[in-house]
Amino acid sequence: MFDLIKHLVKNDIQHTVSDNGNITITHNLDLEDISGVDTLPDNLTVGGWLDLSGTSITALPDNLTVGGGLYLRGTSITALPDNLTVGGW
Repeated sequence: MFDLIKHLVKNDIQHTVSDNGNITITHNLDLEDISGVDTLPDNLTVGGWLDLSGTSITALPDNLTVGGGLYLRGTSITALPDNLTVGGW
């Protein structure tokens, strides 16, 4: 299972974790072609764009909010959750 917090800390990506464990990433999150990315935590917020292209993820988390674009090329995602919010193109 992919450890998002570990990835954020290792790559010095600005983020906050709320008391209830929700993760907010201030800017963009580029996970393109990173091996091991198979899940993301529920209630994740990304302020900029989110690139999951070329990852092994098969479903988006519940209550995902992306302020910019969402890139899913080369993934096995076949459906989008009803509670997905994407602000960009």
